[in-house]
Amino acid sequence: MFADDNEATSSSLISDPPKSKKPKQRISHFINVSFRFNVSPILRKEICLETVPLEEFYIIIVEVPAIIGKVLSALPPLSNNYSHLKRVKNGRILVQPLSSHLPVNFIEQLCTQHHLPTDGLSLSTTLVPKVKPISNKQFQWAKSYWPTSFHCNKTLESLLNGTFMEDEEKKKIISFFLEAEKVGNRKCGCVIVDRAGLVVAKGGEETTPLGHAVMNAVSALCKSHCAQGSDVVQYLGTGFDVFVTDEPCAMCAMALVHFRVGRVFFNKKNEKEGALESVWRIQEEQRLNHQYSVFRIDEVF
Repeated sequence: MFADDNEATSSSLISDPPKSKKPKQRISHFINVSFRFNVSPILRKEICLETVPLEEFYIIIVEVPAIIGKVLSALPPLSNNYSHLKRVKNGRILVQPLSSHLPVNFIEQLCTQHHLPTDGLSLSTTLVPKVKPISNKQFQWAKSYWPTSFHCNKTLESLLNGTFMEDEEKKKIISFFLEAEKVGNRKCGCVIVDRAGLVVAKGGEETTPLGHAVMNAVSALCKSHCAQGSDVVQYLGTGFDVFVTDEPCAMCAMALVHFRVGRVFFNKKNEKEGALESVWRIQEEQRLNHQYSVFRIDEVF
């Protein structure tokens, strides 16, 4: 959450509405304005799915429970790719993926080599979760096929079910977004907020090739920092929040990676050049040495 130090910033924003009609109407009804917006996390697609991929596996069906342990000891361990799977389910034991070769007389060979009884053992196939579930919904779906390990991530679950943000924080987020809208003056606007909840830089769109709102805000932050007597700008925005009216392009999104910002909030999707959701999702690039969280602010009415 943001610190209470920002209350003065929010108050000045409310009492000083811009000239344009639409933002003025929003700010004059600020008490309830947060309810007019949804703040949605932009998550990896595989996280949002309620299912996981399935893979067909060979299984041994054991009719005599007393020998399950002996059969299990005779089988080689599963590869690390399948370490999330439980080995046994109701007298059925996983052997290996169907994609791997298995001799036709596998059961006979196994019994001969390990002195197991041939009666009561048979080979079959079944579908199992190919990957470990990420969310609770995926886990509930996956275990209906085969038991699998799962570790609940409370932060992720809150993002998925919409409980990740308290009302007070949402109000402040919307106020910063409205400030970015005001800075943009019907064009793209950007506001950068530090970890104390204070606005430290603003930037509007210009007509020059590099005059994007995000780049101008970042430049303003650098100039302010240097004016304080420091020439170190790397990681200057560590953990900061960025509010921008339009989805940033790749250049702006990468600039925010370099500055190590914590969260980015945007409103309008950029269908041609958007680098956070529309065309690319830079925050999902594992090759980069930093990823930030991304949220979209939508006006619902």
